[in-house]
Amino acid sequence: MKISDQTLKMINQLPQATRVKVDQVIRTHVAACRKTGSPIENLDRLFIEAVEIVKLEERCPETRLEYSSEWEPFRRYDQYLSPRDL
Repeated sequence: MKISDQTLKMINQLPQATRVKVDQVIRTHVAACRKTGSPIENLDRLFIEAVEIVKLEERCPETRLEYSSEWEPFRRYDQYLSPRDL
């Protein structure tokens, strides 16, 4: 598989810190594809989307919530009533 000149130029213009993050996204994706046996269909699209993901995460970082094993969401399971019973 080859990468187009346009995509290669885009990657080379990225700052080094961003390029490292893009590389990590791509490595994670390729490892997941190998693990599941899925083919990597389009490298150009993969690189472009990896850059978009990194830029999006830089603008709007994902908020990580503290997890507590003691806390559970409130759940309420109503008993089913058929429309005939109403």
